[in-house]
Amino acid sequence: MSKKMLKYWMLLLALALTLAACGGGTADEPADTTDTAADTEDTAVSEDTTEDTTDTTEEEPMEEEMSDEVITLEFWHAMADDLGVVVDELVTRFNESQDGVVVNATYQGTYDDTYNALLAAFETDTAPNIVQNFDLASQTMIDTGRLIAAHQLMAQDGYDDSVFVPAVSDYYGDADGMVAMAFNSSTPILFYNADMLAEAGVEPPPAGESWSFSEMLAACDALQASGVEYCLALGQVGWYFEQILANSGGLYYNNDNGRTGRATEVMFNQGVGVEVFDFLTGLIADGYSPNLGNTWTDTDTVFLAGEAAMMFDSTAGTRGLQDSAEFEVGTMFIPYADSAGERNGVVIGGAALWLIDSGNEAENAAAWEFMKFMAEEAQQVTWHTGTGYFPVRTDIGDNPELTSFWEENPNFVTAINQLESTRTVLDDGSINYAVLGGRAGPSPAIRRLIVEAYSSVLDDGMTAQEALDLAAERANQELADYNAFFE
Repeated sequence: MSKKMLKYWMLLLALALTLAACGGGTADEPADTTDTAADTEDTAVSEDTTEDTTDTTEEEPMEEEMSDEVITLEFWHAMADDLGVVVDELVTRFNESQDGVVVNATYQGTYDDTYNALLAAFETDTAPNIVQNFDLASQTMIDTGRLIAAHQLMAQDGYDDSVFVPAVSDYYGDADGMVAMAFNSSTPILFYNADMLAEAGVEPPPAGESWSFSEMLAACDALQASGVEYCLALGQVGWYFEQILANSGGLYYNNDNGRTGRATEVMFNQGVGVEVFDFLTGLIADGYSPNLGNTWTDTDTVFLAGEAAMMFDSTAGTRGLQDSAEFEVGTMFIPYADSAGERNGVVIGGAALWLIDSGNEAENAAAWEFMKFMAEEAQQVTWHTGTGYFPVRTDIGDNPELTSFWEENPNFVTAINQLESTRTVLDDGSINYAVLGGRAGPSPAIRRLIVEAYSSVLDDGMTAQEALDLAAERANQELADYNAFFE
């Protein structure tokens, strides 16, 4: 291993330890766009800095490389509680579908935990065969040089990748195609207590539309005037800032959100980013939301207890919220900044399945079979209806089980419609990079800086501009340190 690569791995391990020390809740979802195939030119690591991600196996169907001996695979995932139950169901279904491969599924904790565990495992040569890693890890995963890209296996297998939602395949792709296999994708939506809104005389936005900030605040005033304790339950989560920034047309990074070149500077402290952060912190400072800190779960508790009329959450939580609530739950699109004039859309969140090159052709072939299985129609229907993550395939809209399910459960369709109506192309014909999502190696660490920025405003008295400027200064140093290994 070269000295440069050794320093690179030390950097990644140090990053993992730093994130672990910061705690960090679920980093669920970041990132998506819509149905137009957008140019997501990737800046994969150059040949002189890491191993090439191109596999050199012969161009034969992967199944032929599998032997008669039973192969055991390790699969790491980040799905807890009810989501983990569905993952286990799908893994069991795969194991029972054939007798040549056994997949051991292991829950590694939150997305951050799983990301950190993988980086540490690379150092000790104990990495799994397949890992479910979240969207923010995409650039780092590509830069490791330890993957077998999905597009290589698809080419060998004659696999039709056009079946995937373009927003998903674009997000997890490079110039050659999908690097990771699409699996669990989501976007944030606004959940609401339909009874509370009706009693307050508040009408949700019409289908296909969303509130501006001022419209949402007006609804909040009406709700709290009717006796509702809090308008909404808001966790200080970096993902909501990213998503509402994108919906307002703002970039997170320069170089077109890191899509046409490595990101070297953050953009979130400029223009609409300040308006978005001022809105989010103001919801807490002005009493529209309790100060719940950096949490994903406490917001659910407050909402389900009837203490708040609304809450931001991932569509992945739709099944759990709908089944747990003692009131009618409704869903709507997320809001956008007034200065934007209109909504832009959302960025794909969630995670994908990454195949780690074990050096064993039979294991790699078996891992590919498992990844294909998880993306098949039957599994995607089970996954969607059992969780709220939306199907990553475009060819199952006429599935009778799905259409019947959607008629009875319209809340599961909101995220799909929000994604499909995302403006991936602007009026002048240019690509709307805001909704493609930011891509940079240290994205997980930079998201933590946004979480800290909430405290800078709410606890330390900084303005939104001051807090974001401080976060930007630190984020730009993170980018410089990371990018130095690829110069």
